[in-house]
Amino acid sequence: MLLATNIWGEQKTMELKLPTDKKTEYIDRIKGAIKNPAYSIFFILGIPFILALTWVLIDIGMMSRTMGFPLEPLRPFLMLDIFIAPFIALACYGYYTGNKRSSAALGILMYPLILIYVPPLHAILSFQFEQLGRFFAWSMLFSNIDEFLPFSFVHAVMGYLVAFRKREYLVGALLFFIIQAVAFFIKYTNLIWGL
Repeated sequence: MLLATNIWGEQKTMELKLPTDKKTEYIDRIKGAIKNPAYSIFFILGIPFILALTWVLIDIGMMSRTMGFPLEPLRPFLMLDIFIAPFIALACYGYYTGNKRSSAALGILMYPLILIYVPPLHAILSFQFEQLGRFFAWSMLFSNIDEFLPFSFVHAVMGYLVAFRKREYLVGALLFFIIQAVAFFIKYTNLIWGL
């Protein structure tokens, strides 16, 4: 608060606005949009797209001549991102919004959407445009989704549990994650180690 006198001698109080008020206003709008269930479809479609894009960029980097050799020893750790990054994104979204339905929907659609996004993104970013038509074969798409369907259902349960924001439910979601991690690494050991 600032006390000021105008030209007629009247004293008035003025409220100072900090320049950061405008920035925090935009951040508050974004926070409100994330928590609004009407906008949850954008996050359900957008989070898997961002994850698919990062995985494609890592894969293209590993195949490149300049970056491929330094990244090859890190291959097992980069493959962990396929499993851990969706859980982290789901846990952050579910805990922040507290919306059980949209968290469960994000969980069940995370892997199928990633599997739909990755092949076309890879073809586009590696400039293999003639390959785009072959990625929309329904049999290949459904076999990939069927492969990850158990993980999708467990992710839906984890998203639902995290949205409760209570310690018991968070521990339950973490136990589901550990069980799923063991199953994932047993099933995909050859893929992880590049055998």
